[in-house]
Amino acid sequence: MTDRRSFLRKSGALAAMTLASASGLKAGELSGTGVSQIQAERILPLRLKKGDLIGLVTPGSSVSEEQLSDCIAKLEEMGFRTTYMDSVLSEYGYFAGKDQERADELMEMFTREDVDAIWCVRGGYGSIRILDLLDYDQIRKHPKVFIGYSDITALLTSIYQETGLVTFHGPVGTSDFNRFSVKSMKKVLMEPGEEYKYPYRREKGSRDNPEFDRYTLSGGSAEGTLIGGNISVLDSMIGTRFEPDFENKIAYLEDIGEKTYRIDKMVFHLLTGTNLKQAKGIVMGVFGECNINEEPRLSLKVALDDLLKPLGIPVSYGLSFGHIKRMITIPTGVMASLDADKNSLRLLETAVV
Repeated sequence: MTDRRSFLRKSGALAAMTLASASGLKAGELSGTGVSQIQAERILPLRLKKGDLIGLVTPGSSVSEEQLSDCIAKLEEMGFRTTYMDSVLSEYGYFAGKDQERADELMEMFTREDVDAIWCVRGGYGSIRILDLLDYDQIRKHPKVFIGYSDITALLTSIYQETGLVTFHGPVGTSDFNRFSVKSMKKVLMEPGEEYKYPYRREKGSRDNPEFDRYTLSGGSAEGTLIGGNISVLDSMIGTRFEPDFENKIAYLEDIGEKTYRIDKMVFHLLTGTNLKQAKGIVMGVFGECNINEEPRLSLKVALDDLLKPLGIPVSYGLSFGHIKRMITIPTGVMASLDADKNSLRLLETAVV
């Protein structure tokens, strides 16, 4: 295991150096404005196995001792061991410590040789504030599974684009580790196959809630590398060096608790402020508590249809990810196939080695 890990780190670093030499830029460095002009060589982390040591981090909002204990219990039930720094329980207003403290905590977990993976205990807000404080060269040299969602979208995107390391949009430590979610985590992180068709499971008690409906906004099928996450976070990254690059990719998007007009505004901003129009396809999760309107009324479905159907690419709504209990784990940086007519998403390759 140690030899494989060393080999991956050396090969990842060599690939990045080769790209930088060929282009005259470091991986992730800007030439002008907008997104990076080059993409670092992709790196797959080692798959997880029972007994692995999971480093717990809080790069955004603070957590309580009870939430931390609950997270530890969930991961131990899956067969993992856990470790964390004292700073994991730090508080600084609505953050889990000051920016540098949170960045140092994350870098410590990436560079520690005994830590096999990094799990975010909570999202909240704050990850975007530490993006400039991370040492992406060190992350590239120490690739490992990194998982979270919501506010963690900022880290999932920046780490992948700056280093090439595949990252994972999945449950945080405060999420519900139900059978559906755990099965998807294991399938992607521990027991990968050649391909994996994501299952669908509607939330209990959501039968009459249109936010949980599955529907096709624009038919067709497409293949591309997955990238995305929380729309509010992706929107806040526009204009920075970490702005998401959607060109020739399948964008996966979700959000919660935003009025319809705000979702409309953020999707429009992504369409006009990034290269989302050049995506191969778009798959949307469950937008919980987002079908909320002021008069005059415009439904979320109609707003999304107005904005996305003219793109002429496959667009599907309602897959099992987002701020919901039953969620799939999605790797950023892995090839997938979207069949919008069947509301189906399939991984075409493994996300770990």
